[in-house]
Amino acid sequence: MIDNMLVIDAVVHPYDLSDENQVPTYREQLDAVYAAHRMSFDDAHRAHMLTYEEFFSDISYEAIACAEFVESPVDFAIIHALPCLGFCKGYLNDPNRAGPFQRNHPNRFMLYATVNSPDLKVATAQLKQQIDDFGVTGLKLYPAFFYDNMAEGWRLDGNKFATPLLETAQRLGIKHVAIHKALWLPPAPRDAFEVGDLDTPMKRFPDLTFEIVHAGVAFAEETIDLLARHPNLYLTLETLFAYVLVKPDLFGRIVGSFIKNCGNDRLLFATGNNLAHPDPLLKTFMNYRLSEDVMRKYDLKQLSERDRRNILGLNAARLHKLDPAKLIANTANDEYARARAGQVFRPWSVLRGVTV
Repeated sequence: MIDNMLVIDAVVHPYDLSDENQVPTYREQLDAVYAAHRMSFDDAHRAHMLTYEEFFSDISYEAIACAEFVESPVDFAIIHALPCLGFCKGYLNDPNRAGPFQRNHPNRFMLYATVNSPDLKVATAQLKQQIDDFGVTGLKLYPAFFYDNMAEGWRLDGNKFATPLLETAQRLGIKHVAIHKALWLPPAPRDAFEVGDLDTPMKRFPDLTFEIVHAGVAFAEETIDLLARHPNLYLTLETLFAYVLVKPDLFGRIVGSFIKNCGNDRLLFATGNNLAHPDPLLKTFMNYRLSEDVMRKYDLKQLSERDRRNILGLNAARLHKLDPAKLIANTANDEYARARAGQVFRPWSVLRGVTV
């Protein structure tokens, strides 16, 4: 908790970018991913930035857990399994590694499954295996598949792959679908990352909730229109939340516009850890105020305590039917709480082998 506010990180995903999992011919894309990490920090928080060698490794779940719950005041986090994104040979975040870790720490983590094939039969088999093995109720999707040195985009309103996949997912017990949008991943087609394909599936599957991951980084006006019309849409603010450090006025304009037009009850704090570290984002957000110029120019109001409480954790708790009081009680004396109470830890203490 921070200032007695519940904190749920809606996206964490330790990357496996070890030499063994890299595709050398995708060096440009690999370097772009590292650049995105570096751009998540201002000069005052360089210590939270991973070195090149640290970033291009197989980041452990224990390093992520320590960054979330010991080095930062996060209470609970949602792991997103990640498929192959072209620059890696296998999963970027393997669900078969994530699942056992989550099961060992059910009071701290939830898991979203993923699929890693454009073949519907293969994808549904992958999803069923993760549901059977790990009891997942969430699904993380990317709007492109990377294979055979190609990048093939697909639409969430498509009838050949997406619709039958969502039908099967719902039948198997999936309740939440998060899809990467707004943040383009070349060499996939750019239009795959637009948000125009979300309207139909949100109408078609009213009992599923949908999350736009990286909401607000692009297509903010279109996102506001969707949020206003679809009560089963949530905005996961991964990447945008780093703007509180590096682009504070833009952060305020976008978040303030979301709240002005659609309210504060479907916005989700997210870091994308290990792409960002939660501690500086949270501490900066707690003291953040929209500038007078931004409020006047865009007719926005200052963030309220209720805005902060909902965004940081209460919205995610309601979405996933988590009881905040039970969540806090269940983690009050676990290994991470005891470590945090004992001393101050430096950033990435598990990776670097340094605490105080």
